[in-house]
Amino acid sequence: MEFFEVLAKRRTVREFQSRPVEDEKVKRVLEAGRTAPSNAHLKYWEFILLRDRESLKNAVIEGLKARDMKNKEDIENFLASFEDENIKRVYRKSLPLQLTMMLEAPELLIVCYKMKPLAACKRLFDLNPLASAWMCIENIMLALAAEGLFGCTYTPYDSEGLKKHLGVPDGYEIAAVIPFGYPAGIPPAGNGEKPEARPHIDRW
Repeated sequence: MEFFEVLAKRRTVREFQSRPVEDEKVKRVLEAGRTAPSNAHLKYWEFILLRDRESLKNAVIEGLKARDMKNKEDIENFLASFEDENIKRVYRKSLPLQLTMMLEAPELLIVCYKMKPLAACKRLFDLNPLASAWMCIENIMLALAAEGLFGCTYTPYDSEGLKKHLGVPDGYEIAAVIPFGYPAGIPPAGNGEKPEARPHIDRW
């Protein structure tokens, strides 16, 4: 598939078919992540695939403390601290599915990266390992689309419980939890709009 076709095809998907994902496709997706650019060429990424359903359930419920927020009043109370209406729109769709999408996805990928504690980061430069992890994640999301697969990136508010549950060593953080598989349906891109790129030339 042409690169720009992949960009246009990629979607955020939270509802999946029960159809299993072929191992060859998973390997190609992870290899795409491994080939991403990284700070100082240090690819300090580790991937954990949660496939055992009981272990997965314990990880996301007990370790990650993920839950579906179904009550509309609870959702609106949660959103009250956000000003951006686009963020609120996205959360209204995602909050009711945050646990379900992880439990029902055929694959659940944990992307870990190595860096010093956030409290010790004093400059943007110190966040290069995190930025590199997200370049890796972008490659993964695009590779999923190229394989006819889709997923969603979930960034934990607090990953300590999940790290402990999975045995993630000190010095590593969790960049994202990615449930993925064959989609139950293909949503429209973004909010249905296609804004043009508007670069500033020479200055803002």
